[in-house]
Amino acid sequence: MAHSPLSWSYERLLQLAPDASSLEQARRLFFAKRWQTLEGNGHYLWGEYETAYGQRSSAVVRLEPPLFRCSCKSPRRPCKHALALVLLFLNRNEVWTVREELPDWTVKLLGNHSSSSGPAIKPSSPDALKQEKRIQLMDQGVGELDKWLRQLARLGLAHLANAPEEWETLAARMVDAKLGSIARRLRICHGLFQQEDWVEEVTAEIGRLYLFVRAWQRKSTLEPDQKRELLQVAGWNLRKDRILLEPGVQDNWLVLGLTTGVEEKLRYRRTWFRGEKTGKYALLLDFAFGNQGFEDQWVTGSVLKGTLAYYPGQPKIRAVFKTYHSSRDPYEATAAYALLGEVQTSYAQALGASPWLLSFPMLIDEVTPIYRQEEDKFVLVDAEKAYLKLKSAEGNWKLLALSGGQPITCFGEYDGQSFFPISALNNGRVILL
Repeated sequence: MAHSPLSWSYERLLQLAPDASSLEQARRLFFAKRWQTLEGNGHYLWGEYETAYGQRSSAVVRLEPPLFRCSCKSPRRPCKHALALVLLFLNRNEVWTVREELPDWTVKLLGNHSSSSGPAIKPSSPDALKQEKRIQLMDQGVGELDKWLRQLARLGLAHLANAPEEWETLAARMVDAKLGSIARRLRICHGLFQQEDWVEEVTAEIGRLYLFVRAWQRKSTLEPDQKRELLQVAGWNLRKDRILLEPGVQDNWLVLGLTTGVEEKLRYRRTWFRGEKTGKYALLLDFAFGNQGFEDQWVTGSVLKGTLAYYPGQPKIRAVFKTYHSSRDPYEATAAYALLGEVQTSYAQALGASPWLLSFPMLIDEVTPIYRQEEDKFVLVDAEKAYLKLKSAEGNWKLLALSGGQPITCFGEYDGQSFFPISALNNGRVILL
């Protein structure tokens, strides 16, 4: 059956319920096994419920605009039977049977509302059926991941440290279930066992995987933007041509820096931009196979005048250009964080809006890079002597040389633990590290 409309959520059902008691009774029917019929066509839902004493209640729901009808004698409307139909619709897609035509008994219950007030009954489109089938496949994959994580909690992490075949088997199953991004995270998680501090790192990643499972299980209660972001986390890539249809943000965009790498034989490039007037960051992701070149070439320090469309997210970071051209106009510098405490506060706020945030772009001003030889690590120190650990990277030495022991402005990604420097701003130039 077609997916629930984006306008339907648990919160909306709570508003339509006559009281909390009716909704609680509906929850009990949600788990009941006495539903004789559960059918729908994407516009109407109907079902028949039989009690232990053989009494049968027949309920039908029109989704838009909402209309609830039931044969029971409850004075509360909508009743528990009709509310339970919507709960089942939002959370248990597998129990439904698709039927295009309304049964005669539902037409009688609906009266004049069966045709004139409701939308025309149409069979699901091929695209909708394809999406429905994929969601069902992903549901099965998430269920399997849930069982695996629960077993892991019982047995502990240590027994998996030397079991690469188990990680790879689960990752392969996630790929089969259209959960490509989850498969990737599982493989990365297994690779963390090679680090000295693997316990902390692996535990954190396992926690994020379980957070994803819990979010997926209640996806029907999420807002539309949250649901689309969750689908991206799962591995449902949104088509670029659809993103280009979204409203854009026009500005002069400074190329702050880029990083490249290879992952599973696929080359990637992450390019960061920042708007002059809006102060918005934008991340453009490019991919190429083998020796193929990237479609566009971004020059660090150059300025592009154009319009960017953002992918769903909280905050919205990943983007794609709708239109752009080179600009020779001077780029007026935008504000940067002056204190490292502000960096951590800003990251915490962003993480609160989206638990899927792995790193966050930061432009930090007036910080001095220092190499602590006794600890063999680099840190940034601000005017209040607070410090921030730098990730191990070749660019750290270049950043140290550019600063000459003096405060400098640098741009990079912060993950809540350490800062990965990508570029430095020095005398009006953007220098890639």
